[in-house]
Amino acid sequence: MGLTGLLRQGSRPLICGAVQLLPPALVLDALTAALVDDDEIEVTTDLHCEIEQDHVGLHAAAVRLLNNSPPRTVWTQWVDWRDPEVVVVLPDCPEVNGGPPGKDDRCTLFASHPGTCSFDLVDPEHEEFLAANPAYRHLFERERPQGAVTDLRPRPEDSPAD
Repeated sequence: MGLTGLLRQGSRPLICGAVQLLPPALVLDALTAALVDDDEIEVTTDLHCEIEQDHVGLHAAAVRLLNNSPPRTVWTQWVDWRDPEVVVVLPDCPEVNGGPPGKDDRCTLFASHPGTCSFDLVDPEHEEFLAANPAYRHLFERERPQGAVTDLRPRPEDSPAD
């Protein structure tokens, strides 16, 4: 199923998806924006705007996840045709989708973000990847118990039929 078919599957809104690169000078800023023990030291440099499509204002992408309380994330923002110029630490959106325990989903955007929460948005690139690579779908299933070890090997039931 191609991207067009995926978009016809439902009426959930899409992410903006505007792309940009995090300038090298901001990578160090992202690493030092919040010094907390056992934080992720990985910084995302290939950016995709995570806000709902057709939003007003700045594009935004998370560049570093922080493991702290209250939950916060390092974000960068930019306008069309310009590089990001700053990284900021923003509190996470407190919204939850209201699913049953173990299957609920928190919004992964920042507090007071414009538009729809992330759990109601569709990322077409992510959906297209999963459609083309069903063996990896189990990595994204919400039913996985907390603390479970993720088996990265393809499952036979996900292999294409001969």
